[in-house]
Amino acid sequence: MKQAIWNRVGPASGVMFFVLLMGGAGIHGYPDIRPSDSQLANWLANVDVNRFMAGANIEALGVLFFIPFAAWLYSRLRQGPGDASFPAITMLAAGVGWVAFTLPLLGAWAGLADQARKGLDVRVAQTVVSINQASYDLTAIVLGLTVLAAGVAIVRGRSMSRWAGWAAIIIGVLYMVTLHFGVDATPIGLLGYLWILAVAGYYTFRPGRERQVVATAGHQSMAAGMPATR
Repeated sequence: MKQAIWNRVGPASGVMFFVLLMGGAGIHGYPDIRPSDSQLANWLANVDVNRFMAGANIEALGVLFFIPFAAWLYSRLRQGPGDASFPAITMLAAGVGWVAFTLPLLGAWAGLADQARKGLDVRVAQTVVSINQASYDLTAIVLGLTVLAAGVAIVRGRSMSRWAGWAAIIIGVLYMVTLHFGVDATPIGLLGYLWILAVAGYYTFRPGRERQVVATAGHQSMAAGMPATR
């Protein structure tokens, strides 16, 4: 029973991660990427602090939902017949690290928005924006490693479709390659999140079907006088 609940909660957390992360960012919004002084000054003058704080809190909650998803994915990756122990552990460690690196960035953005109504100097604001942007780009290494390690574990352990594994490997490599240009410079930055949503969404509805298949196999094995498990 506990495993059945976990098989629901784990992937559902991945869906919530994506929805809250993107929803929160959409609510509060960010300044333009690498804004000019005039663009940033305009954003500082017009930002709704209460709305920004609400959106940032929603986004932070979404980030936290990644932890139970990563824990579920780790347990799933260890179920395959192949040796996926090391890449699965790497995936889990990198995923927790990504959460730890990302949450302070949200705090820095919230602090910038809070100071905007107090006459924050645009050059100071540009410094904060530049640090936040560079830090965000660096977190792509950790998220890319998370997805890449998950892909290797899938391919080696065969716990999921190999298509999902190879897709994760390609996305992880792309994150590393495009880091120099900034992950926000191309749509590639969204691929890791979309991969998580695809896996989480599929397995949110998959457990019921898996239980039916297992139950059917068990009845057939019992009828044939064979053990239901190996």
